[in-house]
Amino acid sequence: MRRYSILTGAVFLCSLIGLPLTISSPGLAGGPVRSEKPAPSPAKSPIDRKIGAVRLGMALEEFLKSVKNTEQSGPNLGLIEDERSFEVARASLPEEVRSMGCRFLHGRLFRITVEYRDMVFDEVRWDGLLKKNMEQYGKVRIQSKTLGERLVEIIQWDDPQTRLILQRAHRMGFESKKFVKRYVVVMILLDQALWKERQESEGSLF
Repeated sequence: MRRYSILTGAVFLCSLIGLPLTISSPGLAGGPVRSEKPAPSPAKSPIDRKIGAVRLGMALEEFLKSVKNTEQSGPNLGLIEDERSFEVARASLPEEVRSMGCRFLHGRLFRITVEYRDMVFDEVRWDGLLKKNMEQYGKVRIQSKTLGERLVEIIQWDDPQTRLILQRAHRMGFESKKFVKRYVVVMILLDQALWKERQESEGSLF
């Protein structure tokens, strides 16, 4: 079953939000940093906690009634006690979304991970999204790192209740006998209080 985010997303997002992650591959460890790690910046207005019928803090029972889903299990998920993981079914996703993962702690939704389909965000739409969010939530720095020949951008906003993370990974694809630039965009919403509790628990892994 498809996971919520690609390995590069896990590496860079873990480092961004303060989670321990051991990197053993020289290729992962050696990428140059294009900008300093951005410090969390308070949002101008409350961050939107809802995506379609799903919203942070909702009860598990409400979630199960709102969208079609499949529960995930297995040691590779790194779940702690009283944590559950679900993937929203294709039938309940907008056309532009490739996958959506939801995690619950103590029966409350604390993390939503959305991966968009390739080419949904071209340069114009991506720039428009960043401009809109910075006007609404405040101006923040963009963190850029490289993984091999791939450039990854990460942007983060915080308010007292919610953390919003956007990540865009650049990659080259072969199309019509020529190379074209493609983008993989991931959005993550975190409930600050439950996420902090999750981080403090043994075995916490993003």
